[in-house]
Amino acid sequence: MITELLAALRAVPKILDALERLGDCMTAQVAQQRKDDKNELVEDIITAAAARRKQRLSGGETQRISRDSGETSGGDGGGDSDS
Repeated sequence: MITELLAALRAVPKILDALERLGDCMTAQVAQQRKDDKNELVEDIITAAAARRKQRLSGGETQRISRDSGETSGGDGGGDSDS
């Protein structure tokens, strides 16, 4: 019985090392998941910003074209040829 107890006590450091390695693996997995989530969030933000920019630019182009096509210019930049 004492020999079994001594054998179990000798195994404790190896068991602790194994538990520590498991803990390190879990920490690495959680860190990787956080990094992946953050990268996905950044990609979503960039995609949304690009879509807003594209929408804003295409909306600005149509406004500029419609505004420019309805006006006549006197060539002096003032827009009034009477001056």
